[in-house]
Amino acid sequence: MTNYTETHSIIFTKPAQRQLRDKVIASNMTALLASTNNKSLSVRGWTIDADAAPEGTAWTREDNPTDDGYIYRMFVRATFTRDDGHAPGKTELASIARTMATRSSQPAFGKWTLTGIDDDTYTPVAEDDLDANVADIGYTETDIPEDWDAYFTHLFGLGSHIKRVRKALEAGMSSEWRNRFHCALIGPPGCGKSDICRSIKDALGEDAVIEFDGTATTAAGAIKELAELEILPRVIVIEEIEKAPEATMQFLLGVLDLRAEIRKTTARGNIQRNTKLFCIATVNNEELFEKLQAGALASRFTNKIHFDRPSRETLSLILTREIAKVEGSEKWIGPTLDYCDAHGITDPRQVIAIALCGGDDLLTGEYQAMLEETE
Repeated sequence: MTNYTETHSIIFTKPAQRQLRDKVIASNMTALLASTNNKSLSVRGWTIDADAAPEGTAWTREDNPTDDGYIYRMFVRATFTRDDGHAPGKTELASIARTMATRSSQPAFGKWTLTGIDDDTYTPVAEDDLDANVADIGYTETDIPEDWDAYFTHLFGLGSHIKRVRKALEAGMSSEWRNRFHCALIGPPGCGKSDICRSIKDALGEDAVIEFDGTATTAAGAIKELAELEILPRVIVIEEIEKAPEATMQFLLGVLDLRAEIRKTTARGNIQRNTKLFCIATVNNEELFEKLQAGALASRFTNKIHFDRPSRETLSLILTREIAKVEGSEKWIGPTLDYCDAHGITDPRQVIAIALCGGDDLLTGEYQAMLEETE
């Protein structure tokens, strides 16, 4: 795919009764460019910088024909470049111009007026006609790394689970995130759901993933955090989503459906933001999950991925890994699993605790006797 580039000339005008110092104009220009250029614009492909007038400078001065004094013009260039061939949205330039027009008119920026774009007189576009927050929103670049599999080598028996999440991520990436097939990882505690989420964050990078805990997140806090981020991640992870108060998760209905937006009216005004996020949620209690928002929230998760307790073979691999970390003996594995089988213990966390706490005492049966006495 070939590069796509377009460039626009933006002109600011200011009448003055006396000559302005070059240092003052340069300061106005620097402040305006610094306040306009941000990571969000850069991610989408925009760069705003000083342009050269026909005289070769970034601003000109001429006599004011209708009044004593002068007319100053300041020239700015807005350049859009993408190496994936994508063009900007229909109202992106208008949104940027509206932002610059508002800021340049303030005293801190010298009280300039945006008067022209590309040889046409500038006419502001009504805010309602602009894409919501198009000038302010951007997303972290998110790609599947070549060494993806290396981030999951510590997990056993979960190959299909990991692949399903990866397939959903790839479907989002290949469609510019129009398709977001959210994943609910459903199963009892200790079956690897959270491990997969942590590994995905490591693989994609911290900037690409935002995390919320269903047991501790408030709707106001989540909305505030998502609304204030200059660059949004592409992936949102919610741990134990079914344990959140029902009202807390209501904001997710808009985030996860086709609208992909946050809407909230507060005493300070309206919050509206596009949020094309891909969600991975962990679920311990599927029955509670299905009841949230009368089933509306669960319906957003089109990939429901179920986990079982690990088999004895998988538990053996897990214990081999954990015992090696403490330079213990693999002889502990057999007695540990025998005791767990006899007592119906399948939570890997508890199995690991028995093996590492029991150690050599498992070989003599002393630790198993201690467990029996203290059950």
